Amino acid sequence: DARFSGRPITIWPTDGPLSDPEPTRFQKILLSTDGTVTELLSLHADAPIRARKVAQSLGTAAAPPVPGSAPHELILRRTILLGTGAGPELLFADSCFVFDRFSASIQHDLLHTELPVGLLWRRERLEMYREIIDRRRETCAAVAALLGTDEHATLYSRTYLIYYQQRALGVITEKFAATALR
Repeated sequence: DARFSGRPITIWPTDGPLSDPEPTRFQKILLSTDGTVTELLSLHADAPIRARKVAQSLGTAAAPPVPGSAPHELILRRTILLGTGAGPELLFADSCFVFDRFSASIQHDLLHTELPVGLLWRRERLEMYREIIDRRRETCAAVAALLGTDEHATLYSRTYLIYYQQRALGVITEKFAATALR
């Protein structure tokens, strides 16, 4: 167990011992916040943050990834990278949403733009509740490559459920390199 902000957080390495520095205060904030990280990243980088869509699919899933969703409901899976455009990407985000629970304008923007979902919610003044369900320290060569770091680099991640009007809307996992955002 590691301790962030006085609360215990269980972190499991995925493939052997990891040698990385203790998370910085800012990294702990990213792992603990119940808000959108785009503005926090912008403040830290002292630059605007842009989203770059890496992958996206819309379809049904035999085992729906969002609690309370049914196999016949459309699930939008969206993978984006957040960065400044100068240097390596700062954060990887993989999300699954129950598509029909979004407004038509958010559905359109999710499919046809690269805007971060948190900014879309803010634009519509939606109040979301986020419940962090997992925090990890791990390695993942594919994500490390997208973040422009060594394939064996330690990554920190958090996974959270998003609720709107007391229903699960989606699940998001965000990852960043332990050596970044220091």
